[in-house]
Amino acid sequence: MRMGMRGRGGPGEFGLAGLLNNPEVRQQIGVSADQAAKIRQQESDFRKTEIRNRADLQVKRIDLRDLLSADKPDRAAIDGKLQDISASQLAMEKAAVGHQLDMREALTPAQREKLRQWMMQRHDRERGGERGEAGGQRGPRGGNRGGGPRGNAGAGAAPPPPPPGQSNQAPRQ
Repeated sequence: MRMGMRGRGGPGEFGLAGLLNNPEVRQQIGVSADQAAKIRQQESDFRKTEIRNRADLQVKRIDLRDLLSADKPDRAAIDGKLQDISASQLAMEKAAVGHQLDMREALTPAQREKLRQWMMQRHDRERGGERGEAGGQRGPRGGNRGGGPRGNAGAGAAPPPPPPGQSNQAPRQ
C-alpha cells in the first residue's frame, strides 16, 4: 500500500492527510483526532521541505546550464555541479521514502488494513466495478488482482463491505 500517494482531500491536501480530512473516512478507518492532527502536521512539514528542495534543485540545474554555456566550460566545475545535483536528488528520494514510512507508522496494522480495503473499494467504484477473468478484479494495467502471488485476495474471498450509504453493486448503464 502506498500512503505517499496523493489523495483527494481539500485544496492543497495530499496523501493520507487529505483522506483523513473526511470525517467518514476517519471513522471508517478508526483514526483518532490526535492521530489525524499528527499526520496532517507531518504531511505539511514534508510538503514544505519538498517544495524547498525542488526549488533548490532547479537552481542547481540553472547553475549547470550556465556552466555548460560558458565559452570554455570548466569540466571540473560541471562534474562538481552534477554531483551536487545527484546528491540533492538522492536526498529528495530518501525524504520521500522516509515520509512514506512515517505515514505508515502513524497507523496501526488494523488501521492500515482498513485503509487498504477502503482504497480498493474506491478504486473499484471509480473503475465501474470492472471484473477480469475468473471473477478477479482487474488492476490498472489489466492484470488480475485476485488470487495470484501478488493478488490481494485468495480464491473465493468476499470483497470488503462498502462504506456507509453505498452498495456493492456497480451503477447500471
